[in-house]
Amino acid sequence: MASFFKPPRFLMRDRGPARAAIPESRTVTCYRCAKSLTVSGYAESASCPHCAGNLRLLPIEITKGHWGTSIMTTESVHVHPQAKLIANLVIASHNILIEGVVQAMCICGGTATLTPTAELKGGIRAAQLIIQPGAKIEGSIVEAPSIALGSINVEAAARAKTGTGPASQIEFKHFDLDEALGKITEKPTDQPILIRPSYPPKLRVVR
Repeated sequence: MASFFKPPRFLMRDRGPARAAIPESRTVTCYRCAKSLTVSGYAESASCPHCAGNLRLLPIEITKGHWGTSIMTTESVHVHPQAKLIANLVIASHNILIEGVVQAMCICGGTATLTPTAELKGGIRAAQLIIQPGAKIEGSIVEAPSIALGSINVEAAARAKTGTGPASQIEFKHFDLDEALGKITEKPTDQPILIRPSYPPKLRVVR
């Protein structure tokens, strides 16, 4: 006997690929004190046991626009092309990828990358900075490598206007010639003497 029953459409769909397994726990870095903590793999927010600060644990992608609220995350921030982000502070424990327009003070614990379509107005302090040809920077502070993550008052920096506040304050270490000369070992007089500061070299642009 022929059957004219037609199963519902949702029963006829092919099953999609299996979802990626979510780990029971993962380790993140607090963007307030720069210390590590273990959180649930399903958690979207947490409280740091070291500084008692509230943390956002999800990566952030700006595809169109964002105005006003400061952006903070223990993961990465991605500003897509054609997107515009205007905020006082953007802070990420991992990486920051800028392909659109950003008007903010950016603090990055990982690698900050500015692509050829990027426009940055404000400033950036990152552990590592990559500026690709064509990127436009109109800022007050550019520092790399930077240890700003964990060393600034996040709340005060989020309230301050772009280019001002704790996130824009850089402590300069002056070159001590006497100290450098004291570290020079005896060398033949016919060889040049290279004097280097005792601290790691940094890229700093202050306008």
